[in-house]
Amino acid sequence: MHILADENIPLVDEFFAGFGEIRRMPGRSINRAALENVDVLLVRSVTRVDREMLEGSAVRFVGTCTIGTDHLDLDYFEQAGIEWASAPGCNARGVVDYVLGSLLALSEVRGEALARRRFGVVGAGEVGGRLLEVLRGLGWDVRVCDPPRQVREAGDFASLDEILAECDVISLHTPLTLGGDWPTFHLFDQARLSRLRPGTWLINASRGAVVDNAALR
Repeated sequence: MHILADENIPLVDEFFAGFGEIRRMPGRSINRAALENVDVLLVRSVTRVDREMLEGSAVRFVGTCTIGTDHLDLDYFEQAGIEWASAPGCNARGVVDYVLGSLLALSEVRGEALARRRFGVVGAGEVGGRLLEVLRGLGWDVRVCDPPRQVREAGDFASLDEILAECDVISLHTPLTLGGDWPTFHLFDQARLSRLRPGTWLINASRGAVVDNAALR
């Protein structure tokens, strides 16, 4: 079996050496020409894997070492009979630590006590759910917005409008989706950014395009 992997994926040998021959290359350089005789493709989010790349190749499995799958053409995978896997939760604790570190740094720089602020967590999956537990465990005032979970579970969820109106720390943990019940591409666009409370801290710990960066700038 021939395996092609993004050179920045850690522990490839430890996990995959027993399955076949491994070749590595930069993720941004992986293209159709690089897939000659490749059976397994291992990528990160910098590699777009779609019909144009895979059609006519020998690839039968695509693995992404990421939580998100917006860089994978899953509809084509199903049509072509290509198996795939992602890694939900793989960096969840690390992202929670990043957000906590950012909050501590902002608190020190701004001279503001975190316990006096109201937190909004947007997206409460693998990462946002863990952050929610930590913040509430500290006894802080936290609201959570997750429309898909709200539909499934009911419970104490806030709308995004309520988060914007009531919270002065907002941390984003949504997938990047273009359609469906909750499209999140540019979820924080010009209109929503303009509605942030004065002095709000906005932390985007999800995909970059969840925020319209041009509007933010």
